[in-house]
Amino acid sequence: MKLKLIFSCLALFSALHIATGQDKIITNQHDTILCRILLISQTHINYEQMEDNQYAVGKFIPIEQVLAYYRNSQSQKINPNYKRDRRFSRPTKPWVIGLQAGGTSLLASTSGAENEMQDAGISQSQAEDYFKQLKHGFHVSVDVHYLIKDFFGLGLKYSLFTSSSDMEFLVRNNDYYLPIYFSLGEKEKLYVNYIGPSVIFQQWLDKKHKFRLVEELSVGYTHYREEIRIDPYLSTLTSGNSINYNALLEGSSWGADAGLSFEYYPVSWLSIGANANLFSATIKEIDMSTENRTESVELNKKDYENLFRLDYAVGVRFHF
Repeated sequence: MKLKLIFSCLALFSALHIATGQDKIITNQHDTILCRILLISQTHINYEQMEDNQYAVGKFIPIEQVLAYYRNSQSQKINPNYKRDRRFSRPTKPWVIGLQAGGTSLLASTSGAENEMQDAGISQSQAEDYFKQLKHGFHVSVDVHYLIKDFFGLGLKYSLFTSSSDMEFLVRNNDYYLPIYFSLGEKEKLYVNYIGPSVIFQQWLDKKHKFRLVEELSVGYTHYREEIRIDPYLSTLTSGNSINYNALLEGSSWGADAGLSFEYYPVSWLSIGANANLFSATIKEIDMSTENRTESVELNKKDYENLFRLDYAVGVRFHF
């Protein structure tokens, strides 16, 4: 009986000692651990907590997972917070996977192509409307990065941009004395695929680590694909017969992508953000395929396919 009483007194004394001299450890995820800190080393903090069975259990936490700690001395003085520059620490969640989707605007001028349409007998307003459709499209992108430090990571980025235009034109020939009109329908689709290595830089904007700014830079391979279908219905020249013309244009080059995103963290493993990217690539040589032949065409400088564009999107990133 005396032995049991001694053990009970020791357990009660330990519990009272921990309760009255309680320390705190704040993790990088802003979780609070109430405990009694036993030892602080270069790599770990050793502490003990009371479990349900009222026995003190020794535990430890790696120092890179600790944002700050508060330790009570015997005189009840709180020591200064232990803080580190987390930008240069090893991240607790080094893998980042991002998904983005949104709209796109091609920023390059199309005045040369519009003039060619007008020379072929298409009105200026129709030519402008046609390329306005083609210059606004949709894009999606995926990126995977590994954070070497909390502020810096390396990875891979893929994106797809697509747009289309579909119009019917009333075309007039250039004969002043005997003008002839005919209907012409043209459909065009653009696809731009991009893949390349990338780097990201990120900075917290608040002390609670809820808002973050992320910059991304990437240089890689760009593939351009343009599908064209022209249906001229020469009802004024023929007896309802139609002539169809299909063409496929393809090319490739180096491309570059620079992006900026503002992100909010509802939880530590998920961020939601608004993204803006600038993409640039120039196609100087085209492989053109029709029903009859395929040939490579080296474009004149004024005819280069300039793919400079602005992407704007919403996205999510998963952190683990």
